[in-house]
Formats: sequence, C-alpha cells, structure tokens
Amino acid sequence: MKTHKNSKAETASAIGDRLLTLREAADVLRLSTRTMREYVQRGEIEGRIIGRRWRFRRADLDAFFANAPRNWDFAGKNNQGD
Repeated sequence: MKTHKNSKAETASAIGDRLLTLREAADVLRLSTRTMREYVQRGEIEGRIIGRRWRFRRADLDAFFANAPRNWDFAGKNNQGD
C-alpha cells in the first residue's frame, strides 16, 4: 500500500499546483493566444485540451523558454529580410 501512496504523490507533483489556461500561458510567455496555438500545433509547446479548453503546465512553458534560441530570426517571416 505504501507504493500506491508514492505513485499518487509523484503524479501530483508532475502536474503541478494548477494548470494554466491558454490566456494565462500566453501571458506568462508574453505571446498572443494565436501564437500559443501555433506553437502547440507545431509541437513546440506542450498543451492539452481538457473539457474543451486548452490547459498548460508551468513546467512545460519553462521548458519551452529554456530551449528557445537566444536570438529569434524573424527575417524569413515576411520574406522581405527586414
């Protein structure tokens, strides 16, 4: 029975204190909700739909930020090289 209690504690710590909504996650990263959805669709940010709403773990947002390049290259975005 002790093993069962440890499993429960590990699951709780893996999820974190609370899940963030799409807007809250976007605010944490200072992105628009549209950009957040694009990152999720490309698999760059982990997110789940729970009850027909997006939910995010803070640890996943921190991992995305930690793995992001230090300098974003926006030159190819509008194909003008500005």
